[in-house]
Amino acid sequence: YNFVCINTGFGVKVMTSEFKKRPDLREIEKKWQDKWQEMGIYRFDPESGAEVFSIDVPPRYVSGVLHIGHAISYTHIDFCARYRRMRGYNVFNPLCFDVNGLPIEVNVEKMGISPHRVGRNEFNKKCSEFGQKNIESMKEQFKMLGHSFDDSIYYQTNSPEYRRITQLTFLQMLDDGYIYRGKHPVNYCPRCRTALADAEIEYREIPTELCYQKFYICDEGQKKFEHLEKDEKGYYLGIATTRPELLSACRLVAVHPDDERYKEIIGNYVYTPVYNERVKIVGDELVDKDFGTGALMVCTFGDKTDVEHVYRYNLDFKKAINELGKMTEIAGKYSGMTIEKARKKIIEDMENSGLIYKKEKINHRVGVCWRCHTSIELLITKQWFIKIIPFKEKIVESQAKIKWFPEYMRTRLLHWIESLSWDWCISRQRYFATPIPVWICKVCDGVVPAKKEQCYVDPLNDNPPVERCPECNGELEPCTDVFDTWVDSSISPLYNTFWSRDDKLFSKLYPMSLRPQSHDIIRTWAFYTILRCSFITGTPPFENIAISGFILGPDNRPMHTSWGNVVDPKEIIEKFGTEALRYFAATCGLGVDTAFNIETTKHGVDFCIKLWNICRFISGHLLNFTPDVEYMEYSPMDKWIISSLKLTVDRVTEAYESYNFNSVLSILEDFIWHKLADHYLEIVKHRLYNGPDDSKSKKSAKKVLYVVVSSVLKMLAPLLPHITEELFNKIFKEKEKIESIHLSGWPKIDFFDEESLNQGEKGIALLSNLRKWKTENKIAMGKEIEKLKIKLPEKEISKEVIEEIRKTIRIKNLVIETGNEFKIIN
Repeated sequence: YNFVCINTGFGVKVMTSEFKKRPDLREIEKKWQDKWQEMGIYRFDPESGAEVFSIDVPPRYVSGVLHIGHAISYTHIDFCARYRRMRGYNVFNPLCFDVNGLPIEVNVEKMGISPHRVGRNEFNKKCSEFGQKNIESMKEQFKMLGHSFDDSIYYQTNSPEYRRITQLTFLQMLDDGYIYRGKHPVNYCPRCRTALADAEIEYREIPTELCYQKFYICDEGQKKFEHLEKDEKGYYLGIATTRPELLSACRLVAVHPDDERYKEIIGNYVYTPVYNERVKIVGDELVDKDFGTGALMVCTFGDKTDVEHVYRYNLDFKKAINELGKMTEIAGKYSGMTIEKARKKIIEDMENSGLIYKKEKINHRVGVCWRCHTSIELLITKQWFIKIIPFKEKIVESQAKIKWFPEYMRTRLLHWIESLSWDWCISRQRYFATPIPVWICKVCDGVVPAKKEQCYVDPLNDNPPVERCPECNGELEPCTDVFDTWVDSSISPLYNTFWSRDDKLFSKLYPMSLRPQSHDIIRTWAFYTILRCSFITGTPPFENIAISGFILGPDNRPMHTSWGNVVDPKEIIEKFGTEALRYFAATCGLGVDTAFNIETTKHGVDFCIKLWNICRFISGHLLNFTPDVEYMEYSPMDKWIISSLKLTVDRVTEAYESYNFNSVLSILEDFIWHKLADHYLEIVKHRLYNGPDDSKSKKSAKKVLYVVVSSVLKMLAPLLPHITEELFNKIFKEKEKIESIHLSGWPKIDFFDEESLNQGEKGIALLSNLRKWKTENKIAMGKEIEKLKIKLPEKEISKEVIEEIRKTIRIKNLVIETGNEFKIIN
């Protein structure tokens, strides 16, 4: 491949070249991935005076390897980082991993390793080993994807230093009054044996039975009960429920005060089925008149409505279900049974006793654990909480200072904040996470926090700051709870910006420039981060937040390993190349769920080859070209392509600034494929191949080609870094004296002329019509036409443009007559 023969229609030209006819994309990608690491061009420089662009990269969770959905999200982050470097920013783009919490524990338990069998320390060791093994695989995947993370600012959330910062933020918020310990109803997963926050609950429609039970009236001698149903045992109030196993914890019956069926019986009492407990009937507006019979049994606890009723009416708490998901002693004969078994058995017994008079099959919306998908229960336990309810308005005000891309995603956060009715439970009864740095007094239940200088501290292994309780001199015991993993994740902006470690860097880096994340964790990561960082610093944690969508699998559901609908990015890369996958990523819009499309990925290969062929063509013409040469003789179509380029640079820059990468790709592809390749390269050939090399016309053509193609490559470089680096290296590197296209700066085009743009577009339309005429008349494009007469509207196209088109289409004598519209006469 040392020479290229080009039949241009102006004769065959032979030029020296380093270009193969077709690029080996995988070879190019592997080469540059290794070289970039050697060059270290992605390093953040803490001493630099350049403006910082800091990215709060989502620490990749290490419970499993990347699938296409992850790959696309992290590729979008890479687009941001590469673009900002080329704009001259000092980019902070850390390589980071989330190595904490329940998902890792669940995976280790699936390996047959139980914390209850091997002990807490050994279990944590196995969790750490599991996470570390996946980290190495993910690092290799990030490299294959061409990602430009900076491993000099590496972190993982299970490191002692990261956990130290988590503990320090807890201690500050505790001092500031944002955190408290209390005994309240919490979401609880019996399988994972831990409390969960609202945001960790998923909801599923589960087929179940709605059972209509008989609650017999205590005093049936009064006439007011005659409109109720009656059997041989007396008048009864029908109540429908999906949870008859909670009857032993029934504390109240409620009806709507405006329900005409029940107005007269409010204030009376009924007996609960099976247990014959006497409970009061109250009128309450929370009751849904249209569900079941319009009467509601209030238990401790079936759902959050029960919780609200318990607090409103100051009811006693009865615990029917324990932390293992089994019935307690108050359930009587059902004690020790699992919830499902107890439900089945009590329904059977009530049917046999005539206490159920109807059953309906329904789909019931049930909250389940986000990891193991066990139905959650509401249990009263002593937990740690961050106050949310009193500070909702403060959180809303903080998020209002952040720019959202796309803007409509802000609504999801606002709806979530509005819906919250409980504070954030941050304690977990698990193991592999950051320990809560406190000790508890065995006598008075007082709390003794760690000193800040002690952190990182593990109360199970380290001594408390004082020997005895300061309040009662009682013995202290370590808190065995750990933090919810979102407590760690939500301080990533503080860790990244060196909060509590380096005041100078903190003031330089905080708030961070960008939080990129997917829309499914707006209510967790985005919300918790804004809440925590705003409480601690008084300022929102980032200036911009960009929300990505899901990548859908073959079943049109979001890719999820547990669903078996994932696509391995490694397989796609090995078959089509990294640039092909990155091309697909660039077609995915912000906030929009996109089905993975293999055809789009294949088109990415075609686009790379198109770029290669364009550069292969121009390379020979620019062998001895000096880029600092002045424009010598602009042709009309030179002015057109440069003006078009100016508009393209402006539009692409605006799209990058708003993280609309699909717009970036669309704009560039249109310019490259249609304006540059289809038209300008054909128009400029007659100048490149004719006349002396030192002619003004030829030098101007080369200058324009140099500016246009180098600018296009630079604008594409954040999206397709490998092919653009290779082409830049072959043609432009020595001329620009720059090590990498990714350090070359952003294109700046000063020339723009509106009239030239309009004339050029008309010239292109004329050229297209003449090409069409040649094709229809089976005339080869390279064949010269002796004479052709056409009609054009008067003064629509300038003589200079017509002359350039004449030379391009190879017509010796082009005769123009005035007409109302374009027409070829002969």
